[in-house]
Amino acid sequence: MLNLLFILGILCPLNLAEIEIRLLDPKIDGVLASRFPNSFLLGLPDCSVYGNKSAELLYTELPSNENKTKSFIVPSCSVTRLGLLLQNLKNGTTYNMQYKIAGSNDTSANLTMATTNVIDFQQIDSGLPARSGAMVVITVILSVAMAALLIGLIVVLFSS
Repeated sequence: MLNLLFILGILCPLNLAEIEIRLLDPKIDGVLASRFPNSFLLGLPDCSVYGNKSAELLYTELPSNENKTKSFIVPSCSVTRLGLLLQNLKNGTTYNMQYKIAGSNDTSANLTMATTNVIDFQQIDSGLPARSGAMVVITVILSVAMAALLIGLIVVLFSS
């Protein structure tokens, strides 16, 4: 019975398997990050099965249900390409993403992920306006100290 299941498993086509869709992992894939304020860095479909085939990334902006598509060619295994960069997204927005291989029914599961939130730079450290004044004072003190050190060095060099 076990042998029969093994033979059936070999004969079963691999295209019934679901395509993996995931964000690249900094610990596994060696990237610094995979989520950004306006983009995602996604892992590509398996090159041994889908290499050199045309594929699409279908993604939906969830609050507005606006559907978009990005077409690409899955690189062959000989090409070193880390992932697919999905750009021009909105800050702090949730997206639903899915791979589809052209000319077949092969699709991935849905991956739902949100871009990171970014704070307007003018709102950062707005609670301490004296910080810039303190930096000016420190800079002036260091400049005066460096000038005094330079004058002292010149006096020592010319007095000998």
